[in-house]
Amino acid sequence: MFYIDTEGLLSVFRLIGGVEAEELAKLLLAKPGMREDELAAALQMDVKRVRKLLHQLSEFSLVAYDIVVDKELNKRVFRWRLQQEQVQGVVKTQLKRIAERLQILKKHYESNQLYWCGSEGCRKYTFDEALDKFFKCPSCGGKLMVYDHSKLLKAVDDTLAEINKLLE
Repeated sequence: MFYIDTEGLLSVFRLIGGVEAEELAKLLLAKPGMREDELAAALQMDVKRVRKLLHQLSEFSLVAYDIVVDKELNKRVFRWRLQQEQVQGVVKTQLKRIAERLQILKKHYESNQLYWCGSEGCRKYTFDEALDKFFKCPSCGGKLMVYDHSKLLKAVDDTLAEINKLLE
């Protein structure tokens, strides 16, 4: 298992919603229970943008709100707060997704012999695709050669081991 400190928490918000979400999280950490208009004024942003960010973060259960009746404004208002306890679950879910995608990538590389011209930006082709293209790269015109994917598989294995260690 892993622990997420304040810096890690802010990094998660930055990854999901950008720098604006990180700034919003800093504000809610310092002063939970702020209204959307208060957040917008503090961040010098449009209220619509703040709402969009809050709902985006709410989809990941990173923020929650309480509906209260504001006697001054004489209407219902949303008071937003961070759900710090949910961050670990969000990170864990994303790590599982990454691990699944890496497993699929690994299986693809292990089950196919790939061909590549060696030029950056050109894609790799399976044997059947390379055969259809007469072993000539359609992008740059270079000759398609067998691609040695051992370094890539090693990196994938190392990353999967690191993820699995974090998920334990």
